[in-house]
Amino acid sequence: MKSSVSMLFWGLAICIAVFIITPIALAADHPVASKKYVASAVELAALDGFALGLVEAERFSGVVLVASEGKVIFEKAYGLIDAEEEAVVDTGTRFNLASAGKMFTSTAVLQQIARGKLTLDTTVGEVLADYPNKEFAAKVTVRHLLTHTSGAGDIDLFGLENARNRTSARSVAQMLALHHDRAPAFEPGAQQEYGNFSFVVLGRMVEVLSGKDFESYLKQHVFEPAGMTRTGFADCTDPAADIAAGYAQVNDKSLRNCETLPARGFPAGGQVSTAADMLRFVESLRSGALVSAPLFADAIRPHHEFMGLGFFATGYGPGYTSREFRWGHGGSADGICTDVRTYPETAETIIVLSNKDIPGCFAIANFLHRQWDLKARND
Repeated sequence: MKSSVSMLFWGLAICIAVFIITPIALAADHPVASKKYVASAVELAALDGFALGLVEAERFSGVVLVASEGKVIFEKAYGLIDAEEEAVVDTGTRFNLASAGKMFTSTAVLQQIARGKLTLDTTVGEVLADYPNKEFAAKVTVRHLLTHTSGAGDIDLFGLENARNRTSARSVAQMLALHHDRAPAFEPGAQQEYGNFSFVVLGRMVEVLSGKDFESYLKQHVFEPAGMTRTGFADCTDPAADIAAGYAQVNDKSLRNCETLPARGFPAGGQVSTAADMLRFVESLRSGALVSAPLFADAIRPHHEFMGLGFFATGYGPGYTSREFRWGHGGSADGICTDVRTYPETAETIIVLSNKDIPGCFAIANFLHRQWDLKARND
């Protein structure tokens, strides 16, 4: 059943896609130097043709944006805003970000570090003093939570079977209570297992340290400073005409993905945004407007396999050129596919937001660099 896949790991498919589309070498060796490069008009036309092919095959609908040094060089909308309606996507359409929204939580945590309220080695118990599972509270650190090495596991908010939890657990504190008595699945730091509950814990820590609810904190300290006027939290059933609708296939029936997903965005993702707003977010991070440059540089370097500090950091190691390293985050769930990536060496940012299932958006986001790689191998 497709909904059970979403329940297990919101965004687990992103991790799989990272390995399939761009295999990761686990040793963070110094990359080989390579030349600066910006996509040409011909290459962008090829990207457009590739996306159109996926639309024709009913594997993609959404928005593709490519920027160089923060300047948009390609932006186009494709397909329908709702597969059961006739309205088409435009570049201002808002999409559910799924796990790409984890970058907002990571940014909020880095801001607490910058203000001296946290360190990477702060334990959960130092902030959430009444956390019920004492082993988790004493052993799990901010670093573990950000790098998915805490053993926190997933959260029971996905799938038809967890409809009751989605109704009862609406606040971050209520979501935390779903699993706050659960011990780490393994010794923190010993393994890496991608999941969502670690980011619920981080979100609650931000609330306690800031004295604000999570949504208000992000609005005041992330979205507004970055000029992200089209980004925020919306109920899945919100009838707004500019929010893309996604669908889940359950028991051979097509249902709105609201039947299988959290009702609203939360610290593990699910906010709604546009491609242009996500570029504003990326540029605000790159400029130091949200987090200081040294702290952000540390956040996007590889800390454990494919993870920085809450950001994917991949495309490095033996056999890779420095041009291939990228940071960002992807997201996937029923009727959602998102990919936000930046290549530091070339200052290229590629953003693909979609209301179709994986892997269409990943293939589009990877297209330009895969073509470059094929060309380089043949030269």
